[in-house]
Amino acid sequence: MDKIYHKSLPEKTADGISDLIYRENYGAGAKLPGEKELAARLEVSRNTVRQAIRILREKQIVEVRRGAGTFVSARRGLSDDLLGLSLVSDKKKLVRDLLELRLLIEPRMAALAAERAGREEMDRLRCLFRKMEEECLAGRNYFEQDMEFHTCIAGCSGNLVVHNLLPSIQQAILLQENVTEHRLGEKTVEAHRRILAAIEGRRGCEAQDAMTAHLIQNRERILKMMEEN
Repeated sequence: MDKIYHKSLPEKTADGISDLIYRENYGAGAKLPGEKELAARLEVSRNTVRQAIRILREKQIVEVRRGAGTFVSARRGLSDDLLGLSLVSDKKKLVRDLLELRLLIEPRMAALAAERAGREEMDRLRCLFRKMEEECLAGRNYFEQDMEFHTCIAGCSGNLVVHNLLPSIQQAILLQENVTEHRLGEKTVEAHRRILAAIEGRRGCEAQDAMTAHLIQNRERILKMMEEN
């Protein structure tokens, strides 16, 4: 009989920490709880937590900063080209198709977020909106906060696949077109405000409609920029 592979306790703990990252919507750069808290939550020793962190660091899910703590990696364990988009030669069609894909999936994610988001997830979504609003009103680049807001909504939906894919889709659009310039500014903030209000109010259909309108507006801006270039 073939030997059945059993995960070690550190491996199981690493899985538990990874699940915590996605279940509680820790974004890229977010600081994880300390060893003591993780050990208590996962009911293991601090030494086991340290071994688990090493496993996650090797997988590029987390990064350890000396004297500061453990943080979620921007790569989140994903390859540089998860979707194989670098192989697509027609870059303008690629951008159009990615924008279309966002329209297919994100409005439904917003509706599910309105149904499923927990209190802590709602708090994080509000915090991300406030950060984006502050950056926009100060005239600074707010793309990172914008992207995190959308990714958080996907996480609130409970769909881990979309939560993991969305950053890759957004980054691919950014790399192909200089979409951080000529952004919609206050219109984007207002669109996000409507989406957030609908999710907070548990109004799924309204959240879906608000996200659809926002993405259509965003798509028209990007396509117009592509035509002018």
